[in-house]
Amino acid sequence: MTKNTKLVFGIVAVIAVILGGYILANKKDISVETGPIKIGVSTFMSGDLAALGENIANTAQLAADEINAKGGINGRQIQLVVEDAKCDSKTGLSAVSKLVNTDKVKYIIGGMCSNGTIAAAPIANQNKVVLMTPVTGGRNVDEAGEYIFRTANSDLLAGRNIAEAMAKKGYKKVGVIAETTEYTIDIKKSFEQKAQELGMTVVIAEEFQPNTTDFRTIASKIKAENLDAILVASQTGISGGNLIKQMNTIGVKAPVFSDFLLVLNADVKKILGSFEGIHFADPSYNANNAGLRDFFAAYKTKYGKDPVVPFHSAATYDDMQLLATAIATVGDDSAKVRDWLTTNVKNYNGFMGTYSLDQSGNSDIGFTVKVIKNGQTIGM
Repeated sequence: MTKNTKLVFGIVAVIAVILGGYILANKKDISVETGPIKIGVSTFMSGDLAALGENIANTAQLAADEINAKGGINGRQIQLVVEDAKCDSKTGLSAVSKLVNTDKVKYIIGGMCSNGTIAAAPIANQNKVVLMTPVTGGRNVDEAGEYIFRTANSDLLAGRNIAEAMAKKGYKKVGVIAETTEYTIDIKKSFEQKAQELGMTVVIAEEFQPNTTDFRTIASKIKAENLDAILVASQTGISGGNLIKQMNTIGVKAPVFSDFLLVLNADVKKILGSFEGIHFADPSYNANNAGLRDFFAAYKTKYGKDPVVPFHSAATYDDMQLLATAIATVGDDSAKVRDWLTTNVKNYNGFMGTYSLDQSGNSDIGFTVKVIKNGQTIGM
């Protein structure tokens, strides 16, 4: 073997070693890119709202199954990781922190109460984790940061839409009693502003602490003012149910308006006996969408019951589809996914209806105020 031949073989051997080392060093990265795409679900899996959280988790799983059955996202399957966020700031923060730091999730369906979303927002933003919430949120969620998206109805519109419904009825002298939570205070403030704009007088505007059960003083004040209508807003509906019951006991005749959670909570129905005559802000969604009806049928087949909160299911499904489309388009890169969602979701035709996401990542879907008469829910 000549000196030149030895040199050539030596160079080839060095290249082989370098190339082999490169392949081994990058083997882990290649496997990650072909492995499952994790999507976290942080929602209330225990407590008063457990049925709602189960609904969100079930919907996300069924949507993931649908996407996976069609080949997944660019050939990669979706793997859901569910955490219990309950309905408080501490647990919401803990749930998202685990998903981000332990499970290494880059995308989250955040079906939490507003205070949990706000507490968890800094972690999502700092780690460039896209968090999409399919539940209502107000100004605090709207301004939570560049990685926080809301496809659900705005709590601010709940307050405004209730005020508009009262004005349509000709009510002039009204009141609002709200629990001191992020969710209900947003409703209260937006209601007060809109009511005044519409020429109504807000005679009573009070707040109460969570878990309050004795409302005798407030109920008496409401009766004494002889209001045309009263808005009662409470986080889970339990406290609101106790207030309404005590109002009924002393003979308050003013029509009661509330948020949708009150009339969805079976425990509130036990307190009141029935929801007869109660008006509530029902979140708007595309109930007539044929695809949504088929999805609800599939939900019932899989889980043996209908979705307990239809709009939660509609928004959760939209979130899953939007994330899947974004990842398929720009790759498994959360920063690029965020940019795609902000830029491309315009006049999107989803289960929630036709909507766009603004530069802050929020839709502008409102509510329809309805009333329960003879046990049936009807529009006003």
